[in-house]
Formats: sequence, structure tokens, C-alpha cells
Amino acid sequence: MRLSTHYHKTHKKTPKYILILLLSSIGLMYFVFILGTLACYFYAHSMLGSILFISIPTVLIVLTYITMRDINKAYVEINRNSVLVVDYYFGIKKEQLFSFSDITYAEVVSAYSRKVKGYRYSFMGQRYIILKKNNKYLFKILYTPESENIFNIVII
Repeated sequence: MRLSTHYHKTHKKTPKYILILLLSSIGLMYFVFILGTLACYFYAHSMLGSILFISIPTVLIVLTYITMRDINKAYVEINRNSVLVVDYYFGIKKEQLFSFSDITYAEVVSAYSRKVKGYRYSFMGQRYIILKKNNKYLFKILYTPESENIFNIVII
């Protein structure tokens, strides 16, 4: 069984009109920075300043895109006796294999908690299951009824 680390099974794709609105707002924001770059170049006669001015939003957009892509790809695959955790960090795939006997402790925490390591979505009410071996952090998974049943979590 394969579960997404950050999404429910019923996660829907984003509608096209939302993507169009998002891309147009990014384009408008980028247009403002292009105008600032031109003003910096023509009025201040600074090539370095204009390059830095346009590179700031470019770097931020690229980092956001990479992060979102990595979050969408992450998953946990559960076999009979083992759990394969696949995470991506800046496009680099990181796989970890655990057996169910390695998991000695599970804790349900809010997504805002510092106990949740790595990438996460911090929406209101979003919770993650933190799975540990004694006190050592193993991995996290989104708290859903499926994951609750698989890892036998008892909420008090």
C-alpha cells in the first residue's frame, strides 16, 4: 500500500482556472521587478544592481517550485513487514527502509510542531504521525484514518 506523506487519498488536482490565476499573478509580480530592474539600470546606471534586483524573485520562484515538487513526490510504501519512506530534498531522492519492529512509539502532533522534521504543510488542523524508535525520530506521515489503522495509533 502506498500513502502520500503530505496528502489525503482524496486529494484533487488543482483546477485550471486556479493555475491560470496563480501564473498570471506571478507574471504581474515579475513584471514589477522587471520595471524596477530597468529603472535601476537606466537611472542609476548600475548593471550589478539590476541583475541582483531581477535575481531575487527568480530565486524565490525556483525554490518554491522545487519545494512544492518535492512535497508532491514524497510517499510511504507499506509492505507486509517493512515500511519504505521516500523523501525528496531539492530534487534528490532519499529512501529509508524500516521494519515494523523498529517502530516503538508513535505520536500525533500538529503540523506547526517542531517535532515534525523536513517539509510539511502547516494548514489549520493538519496533523502528522511521528514514528520513533525509542526516542529517535524515524519518519512522519499525514494523520488520516488509513494511517491510523495501519500504525495502530490510539488517540487519548
